[in-house]
Amino acid sequence: MNKHQWNLHADEFEDAIFDVTVDEANNQLGRFVRAAQLPANAVLVDLGCGLGSFVQKFGHRFREVVAVDFAAQIIARAKDRCAAQSGVTWLVADIAGAFKAVGTRADLAVCMNVITSPSPAKRNALWKCLAKVTKPRGYALVVVPSLESNRMVERRYLQINRRLASKRNGVVRREDSWQKHFERAELEAVLLHHGFRVKQLGRVAYSWSTEGLRRLRQDKTLPWDWICLAQRV
Repeated sequence: MNKHQWNLHADEFEDAIFDVTVDEANNQLGRFVRAAQLPANAVLVDLGCGLGSFVQKFGHRFREVVAVDFAAQIIARAKDRCAAQSGVTWLVADIAGAFKAVGTRADLAVCMNVITSPSPAKRNALWKCLAKVTKPRGYALVVVPSLESNRMVERRYLQINRRLASKRNGVVRREDSWQKHFERAELEAVLLHHGFRVKQLGRVAYSWSTEGLRRLRQDKTLPWDWICLAQRV
């Protein structure tokens, strides 16, 4: 989604855009934030902050917060929603180039369902920025779409004669856009490549309704994204 399209969603964000912090069903974000060994004066950098839901929920744990999004109208709404949260710097910047404005300052860098471009080059630029803004021995908290979960959902769609359009290398069409999905081993490998050691990896689950489906009695698993806490080495 380009900047113009993202700005158009500013007024209808809650209805039109999936928000991990709001929509998760198993409180994994809280568990993973607590798992990070953060100093008392920790700095949070949220790359792709959207309306600031993560900042609103967890920002009080940090001495300083830097929240970045590339759409000015989204940032304006985030400021209004998080007006009670002190110590927040809101930046309008392209995420891949945010290091120039942010610097290496994050004790915890958060990047949730942002590294989803079908372009390997664009994804690589985002991974590099995530690594650059994270202090040595600091942490990154990453959420990415799960290819394994997508396969599970696709099997359900096939049962009702519907299909999810997919491409090679984990690129999947979701509604009106193509998004990169990651297998677990692939996510671990790309984090290692960019200088992170995986500390904890799990599933952040959502209701079946987020896939436009209802949960059936035989369903043992909810749809999920991968959530990973990794330390920069």
